[in-house]
Amino acid sequence: MKRKPLAIAILLFAVAAWAAYYRYVPGRTPAGQPPLADLESASFDEQFRAASGDMRLLVLLSPT
Repeated sequence: MKRKPLAIAILLFAVAAWAAYYRYVPGRTPAGQPPLADLESASFDEQFRAASGDMRLLVLLSPT
C-alpha cells in the first residue's frame, strides 16, 4: 500500500527535475553552425538587412 505514494512522489520529482533541466540548461548548436539569434525588434531589423546578399527565410509559426 505504501509503494503507490512513493512511486507518485518519485515520478513527480523526475518530471520536476526534467523541467528544471530543460528550462535552465542552455542549448548548444552543432559544431560549424552559428548560434541562434535573438529576435528582438531592433536587432532583427539590423540582422535582416545585413544578410541582404544571402538567401533569407522568415518562418512564422502559430499554435492554432
